[in-house]
Amino acid sequence: MKTLFYIFMSLSLCLKGAFAAVDTQKYENYLNSLKTLSGDFSQSNSQGQTSTGKIQISRPGKMRLTYNPPSNLLIVADGKWLITYDRQADDVNYVSLENTPAAFILRPQVRFSGDVAITHIIPKEDNTTEISLIRRDDPEAGYITLVFEDDPIALKEWSVIDAQGITTRVVLSNVETNIQLPEGLFHIESPNLIQQIF
Repeated sequence: MKTLFYIFMSLSLCLKGAFAAVDTQKYENYLNSLKTLSGDFSQSNSQGQTSTGKIQISRPGKMRLTYNPPSNLLIVADGKWLITYDRQADDVNYVSLENTPAAFILRPQVRFSGDVAITHIIPKEDNTTEISLIRRDDPEAGYITLVFEDDPIALKEWSVIDAQGITTRVVLSNVETNIQLPEGLFHIESPNLIQQIF
């Protein structure tokens, strides 16, 4: 991943002029105006696994992915941790939220600069734009590609490549934004102790 990071950084510098021609500020403004989001998701990865479920986001810092059966997974970001909960096994794992690609869109202030680098921007013919981001100081955390509808601007999907090179794609549908969400959605009760903390 470090080699991949340096390739991306070199490409980013080479394409700096091309990036300037795309108004990325409007996508930042959209994400920063997005206080809550609720909808359905379809998830697939490069290992051929697929699943569906319900997604809720409350910015800053909070997200919930409730997977439909037969999956027993529940993933919750509570502002500090990204928590993966296997409801059948009652197995809970915690990872620092800031060390995950989810932090890109859950931060209090989304910026495509600073400690984040744009690796590519691709306007597509289907009225969408892809923006790929990587953390400058921690490329091993993976990188994320956000896909936006352009008229009007809306977050349509994202894909993440993790440290193992596995791609996970999440496509959103039936989305509602800036609606009231119960605070309890972003809290997990489990009798088990934390099993892993990174």
